[in-house]
Amino acid sequence: MRAKKGRNGIEDGKLNVQAFLDWASSVDDFMPFIRQGALSISRMAKEAGLKRDVFYTNPQIRDTHLPELNRRLEEQGILMPRVANPVDMLPPPPKKRHASEARIKQIQDESEAVKAENRELRKQLERYKGMEEVLHTTGRLPW
Repeated sequence: MRAKKGRNGIEDGKLNVQAFLDWASSVDDFMPFIRQGALSISRMAKEAGLKRDVFYTNPQIRDTHLPELNRRLEEQGILMPRVANPVDMLPPPPKKRHASEARIKQIQDESEAVKAENRELRKQLERYKGMEEVLHTTGRLPW
């Protein structure tokens, strides 16, 4: 929809909402507007005489009217109901799980080995600090 002189964004938004509602109430068959199982925003915008970005920027259309239209079409069986998060529905493949568990075990073993080596090196350092102190006090090493 083209902005005319003398109107502001709020008025344009209200006109866009009204244009969408008028279009939605006038459509008898939504099947031509469905692409890959969802409503085609581009096709709806073209038919309603709106710009495509109106469906993303106008909060009334984006948050209220478009979800309501989707819900209504799902209830009528025109659209398939959407799953909230399809990733949660699928269990992870068992091979990857075992591989990741094995990798975690390997990293834990390496961590324990590094900690043990660190403890041993700290003991040696304390011993050598004592030797260095003795050498300094006896004058064998320069200060």
